[in-house]
Amino acid sequence: MTMPTWIVVPCLLRLRDEFDDLAPHRDKREEGTIGDENHNSTSDHTPDEQSRHLKHKDADSRNEVHALDIDADLRLPGLGMEAAVQFLLARCRSGAETRLRYIIFNRRIWSASDGWQQNRYDGHDPHTGHAHFSARYDTPNEASTASWHLEDIPVALTADDKKWLSAEITKQVRGCINDIWEHNIGRATGGADQTAQGALVTANIRAGSVANRQLPDLADTVNRVAAQLKTVVH
Repeated sequence: MTMPTWIVVPCLLRLRDEFDDLAPHRDKREEGTIGDENHNSTSDHTPDEQSRHLKHKDADSRNEVHALDIDADLRLPGLGMEAAVQFLLARCRSGAETRLRYIIFNRRIWSASDGWQQNRYDGHDPHTGHAHFSARYDTPNEASTASWHLEDIPVALTADDKKWLSAEITKQVRGCINDIWEHNIGRATGGADQTAQGALVTANIRAGSVANRQLPDLADTVNRVAAQLKTVVH
């Protein structure tokens, strides 16, 4: 028997996209969505229409996976998975976020059914290497691709983080400046090859040449006018 094609619920795909934007260089070895196609499975990593325990949990007939694992190593200075989890929990507790059923991370579990209180998690996988996010089984929440606002997670930089970021920003700014200097503005305007830096040097030389020619004439004119005014006054 051929199993029906499955999809990940859109709300979790949006969450993954935001983690991609937030931490594009994170370690992804412990990430995933589908985990088990067993019809006896109760895991949210199982396509719901293939599990007799999950099939009737939502009203639609789409074969959906309701779980997402994100690697704990975000590889970001001043920002770890703990901060991301606590940020999402705060939104869930305030009612600003309603799409999640529960979160598991680092031997702890928080569930909507328990008012998002923290409880010990004793499953076989302690979830120290990744955070698990399970979505609710109702169509409006599943389908919502509204922002999870991960860009608003507070960042706590240490002195070493700030030093590293400062060096990194300096390096990138210098790279941008070099790219600008080396940009061939002559070719871009259909003229002869000339870099932006070369054009600026040329402009300075020409401006200096004009100044060298005209400033003496200007000085003579000022002196003549001053002499004429002196004559008129006396």
